[in-house]
Amino acid sequence: MLDIKFIRENAEIVKKAVKGRGYDVDIDALIKYDEEYRKNLQELEKLNCQRNVVSKEINKLKKEGKDISKKIEEVKKIPAEIEKIETSVNELKNKIKNIMLVIPNLPDKSVPIGKEPEDNKKVREWGKKPKFKFKPKLHFEVGEDLDILDLVRAAKLAGSGFYVFKGLGARLERALINFMLDFHTKDGWVEIFPPELVNEKTMMGTGNLPKFENDLYKTREGLYLIPTAEVPLTNLHAEEVLSKEELPKHYCAYTPCFRTEAGRHGKETRGIFRLHQFDKVEMVAVCEPENSVEELEGMRARAEKLLELLEIPYRTLILCGGDMGFAAAKTYDIEIYAAASDRYLETSSVSNCVDFQARRMNTKFRDNEGNALVHTLNGSGLALPRLMIAIFENYQQEDGSLKIPKVLVPYMGGIKKITKEK
Repeated sequence: MLDIKFIRENAEIVKKAVKGRGYDVDIDALIKYDEEYRKNLQELEKLNCQRNVVSKEINKLKKEGKDISKKIEEVKKIPAEIEKIETSVNELKNKIKNIMLVIPNLPDKSVPIGKEPEDNKKVREWGKKPKFKFKPKLHFEVGEDLDILDLVRAAKLAGSGFYVFKGLGARLERALINFMLDFHTKDGWVEIFPPELVNEKTMMGTGNLPKFENDLYKTREGLYLIPTAEVPLTNLHAEEVLSKEELPKHYCAYTPCFRTEAGRHGKETRGIFRLHQFDKVEMVAVCEPENSVEELEGMRARAEKLLELLEIPYRTLILCGGDMGFAAAKTYDIEIYAAASDRYLETSSVSNCVDFQARRMNTKFRDNEGNALVHTLNGSGLALPRLMIAIFENYQQEDGSLKIPKVLVPYMGGIKKITKEK
C-alpha cells in the first residue's frame, strides 16, 4: 500500500505511474474522498470541543444558580450531529481503503517503461545452450518414456494442470528441493515450514487480496491455499516492531503452491508449463530501507548461482513496469533455457517491494529516531516445474536416458543416470 500523504502530494505522478503499469484506478476519487474525510474529522473535532465547552459552561451556571435550559438544549443537539459525521467518516474511510488496496506499487526509477514482455531489459546471460546429435524429445516425452512422469493419471486424479512424478522422477524433485534448501541454509537463511492455508488478513498483507481473489483457492472456512510461500514468510512479522539489531531477516521455505490460473485455460496445456499446484523453494528478506537495493542484488545472485551449479543456461531480465507483480517496485525475472522446446522459461522472479507490503502488514523496526517501516523482498529460489522441464530437455541422452546434474548426484544416492531399466 502506498502512503496516502505521498498520493495527496504527488497525485499526477501516481496517476501516471499507475496507468503506466496497466491499472485503472480512480486516483481523483481517492483524493476527493480524502479531502472530505479530513474535513469531516476537523468538524468532528470542533463538535467534540464544543460539547466539552458547553458542558463546562453548564457546570459553571449550575454552581452560580443560573438558568441552564438553553445550554441543555444546545448540548442535546451535538450528539446527533456527531453521530451523523461519524457515519460519514466511516463510509469515507472504507471508500479510501478500498481504493488504496488496489493501487499497485510504484516502479523504481531503474525499471524500464512499458507494458509488454518485449519491453523488458536483458541484463545477464549465462551458459551454453546444449547441442544434440539427435532430435531431442520434449520434457513430457522424456518423462513418459522413462516412466518417471505420469500426466494421464494426474488428470484422472485431479484434472488438467496437475502432474505426478514417480520413482526416480519423484526422487529428482525431492533432490532439487533439498539441494536448494541446503544452499540457502548453509549461508544462514532460516528455514521455515509454514502453514499452507492462511487467513484473509495474511493475503491482504502481501497484496494478493483483494485484487487477485479469482487466482486463489478458498476453503469453506474462509482460509486460502497459498499461491507462494512469500505470503506466510513475509507476514511472519505482521503487526510487529522489530529492533534494528534484528535486521536483516532472511527466510527460506519449501511449499507446494496453489493457483487457479483464472482466465488462462487452454494455454500450454501439454506438459507441466502451467499448473494449479507446483513445488517451490522461496526466499524472503526483511531489512532496513537503505539496504533493500543491496538485498535485491544478493537474492538475484543466489537464484543465478543455483542455476550455474545445475549447469542450466539462463538469462536475467529487469521487468518493465507493466509486466511486474502488483506489490513489486523492481523485479528481476530469471529464465532458463529448455533445449528441446527451444524456449526460455521463468523459474525465478526476485522482487523488491520496498515499504509497500510493510505498510499493509504494519511491520516496522525501531531505532534511535523512532519507528519506521521495513522493506520486504521475495524471490523464487527456485520454482520446480520449469526447472524439471529444463533438466529433462537439456540432460537427455541419445539412448533415451536422463543424465543427473553433477551437483544433484549426492542427493540421488549416487545415481548418475535414469534409464528405462533404472
